[in-house]
Amino acid sequence: MKFVENVIPFLRERLEAGERIAIATLVNIDGSSPRPVGAQIGVCEDGKSAGMITGGCAESAIVAEAQRCIKIHENKIVRYGEGSPYLDVVLPCGSGIDIHIETKNAEEIVRAVAEYDDTRRTGYVEIDLDQLTSAFRDEAPQRDQNTFVKTHDPDYRIFVFGEGVNLASFCANASAAGFDTRAFSPDEAALAYLGEQGVTCEQIHRTADFNALRFDEFSAVVTLFHEHDWETAILRAALTSNADYIGALGSRTTHAARLEALMTPLQTKRPATIIRGPIGMDIGAQNPNEIAVAILAEIIAHRRGRRS
Repeated sequence: MKFVENVIPFLRERLEAGERIAIATLVNIDGSSPRPVGAQIGVCEDGKSAGMITGGCAESAIVAEAQRCIKIHENKIVRYGEGSPYLDVVLPCGSGIDIHIETKNAEEIVRAVAEYDDTRRTGYVEIDLDQLTSAFRDEAPQRDQNTFVKTHDPDYRIFVFGEGVNLASFCANASAAGFDTRAFSPDEAALAYLGEQGVTCEQIHRTADFNALRFDEFSAVVTLFHEHDWETAILRAALTSNADYIGALGSRTTHAARLEALMTPLQTKRPATIIRGPIGMDIGAQNPNEIAVAILAEIIAHRRGRRS
């Protein structure tokens, strides 16, 4: 029952187990939809699946149709909802959606996208809506009314530095929200707890080379220290990187002192003023779990281009 945005790891795992697969992609919406165009479901021949397109209204029908396409090695576009021949599949929103099902080139696409994801690169899948074919592209193809392009960005990664319950609460919540969460701390007890929760952990020291972590444009850097002398080297490395979001725990007074400390002759790629501080949306958070929600909300709003 866990929601999966990126279906490629699931499909790669099933391929390695010797199973045949299909990729179902939402390519058109007439009306409204709980999921955007490009949403996908990965399906294997025994009916196991990952991903979501309609929020539950048509998932079983999509999976069954994908299984049929796998069996006969066929690609097709299927309409559900308004204007569909499948009268037994009703979308309560009254909309119509078109789903492209790829089986013929699914294995090649999954392997190519997975390789790009492993190396933190963006790949593209071009779907010809007339010919019903798909192909992987390493550059964004031209779009027209007969072409749908699915962009595959690497999974969004959050690098979290801190100690104690704030670190533990934030990482647990971020991981539960589906983010690739990496915890870094001198706090052995917090790391042990997070390791039991399945979070990737690493113990750090003040002399660590934080530039070696290579924060990229698909990542956020979050510092949650009460001892703020820990964070200067981390934030300087983040400012020298392409990190998409940088935020630090602390009051407005602490943040002003932080910015002053970072504005030294040592040059960074970007100004310290891009650091979010005090970190998180102002929702009146009063405990570590609420603070975690406030920070995650701000990161999500930033990713989606919303003002926070």
